[in-house]
Amino acid sequence: MKSLNGEIRKITDILIMEIGMRIVWLLSFSLIVSSANAEESLWKKLKQDQNMIVIMRNSESSGNRDGINMLEWDATGKCQGESTLTDKGRSHAKNIGTAFSNHGIKPKVISSPMCRCTETAEFAFGDYISDPELRQRPIEDTQGQDSFQEKVSEMLSIHRGSVPIVFVNHRPNIDSLTMELIDIGDLLVGTVSEMGEVEIIGRIRVEP
Repeated sequence: MKSLNGEIRKITDILIMEIGMRIVWLLSFSLIVSSANAEESLWKKLKQDQNMIVIMRNSESSGNRDGINMLEWDATGKCQGESTLTDKGRSHAKNIGTAFSNHGIKPKVISSPMCRCTETAEFAFGDYISDPELRQRPIEDTQGQDSFQEKVSEMLSIHRGSVPIVFVNHRPNIDSLTMELIDIGDLLVGTVSEMGEVEIIGRIRVEP
């Protein structure tokens, strides 16, 4: 009798485990579908709505990978001493551009003048505009951060409209602008007010 009860318990445990695994799988699948639907809704808004913006970091650079030369900037545009994109970063930038193209969206692109951002903008979209005030500065440079905020608001206010803006910049600047943490490959989707203020409404992920 004890042997029979033991076998029943084993069978019951196996059934409970299988049911639990199926529930986890169904929940995971549901989350994936829900996320995909939410992202498609954001792509639709980018194509159809007014005053839309996508904020993104540069793709993977030597600095992101090795943690060096993140503040070096060659104002001549020759990238001397600067962090530049890795092969993976260039490929990822092209993937991002393809995602926009596949959704029929050709954005107005504004980039930091630092080479890892301008390379991202160029590989992804081709054309872009820039300004020296959009670069990354040391965290303690509060005056530089104020200049960044003023220039961003000015440029976003000027270029908002029927064509969505893509703003390519650096994580510290994006964090201060949006109060959102952002990884490489994350596209923060939002709207731009008349004063150039950004309101984030969602996030799209483009994998490397």
